[in-house]
Amino acid sequence: MIRAGLPHAALLAAMHARAFPRDPWDEASFVSLLGMPGIIGLIDERGGFLLLRIVLDEAEIITIGVTTPRQGIGRDLMREGLDLATAYAVKVMHLEVAATNTPAQALYAKLGFTQVGRRKGYYPDGDDALTLHLVLA
Repeated sequence: MIRAGLPHAALLAAMHARAFPRDPWDEASFVSLLGMPGIIGLIDERGGFLLLRIVLDEAEIITIGVTTPRQGIGRDLMREGLDLATAYAVKVMHLEVAATNTPAQALYAKLGFTQVGRRKGYYPDGDDALTLHLVLA
C-alpha cells in the first residue's frame, strides 16, 4: 500500500477513469482533494485506490475503486482505511455506494457497515446512493 499525495493525482485520475468510466474524476479534482485537511489517500499497486476524509472523530470514504476486480483489492483497501481511521481515534465511518453495486455492498456488509439512508438519483446515471456507516468505537 502506498500513501497517496499530490504527486499521485494523475495516477489516481487515470485509475478512477478505469474504475468509473461513466463518471471519471480528473487530475485537478484529485489535486484539490489531496490538498484538503484530513484527506488520506491510499494506492494498492495491484490496481486500486481509496480516499478517506477524517474530521475529528468521524471519517468518510470519499472514493474507492479497483481496476482489477475480484482480487481482494477493495477489501484490503477498506481494511487499511479502517485501521487508519482507528489509529486516528475515529468512532464512526461513513460511505455511499450505488444501489446497483451489489459486490461493493456485500463487501461493506462483511466489514460491518449498515445502511442508514438512501439518496434518490444521486449519481449522474440516475442511480440511487445508499448511505452506510460503521461504528468503530
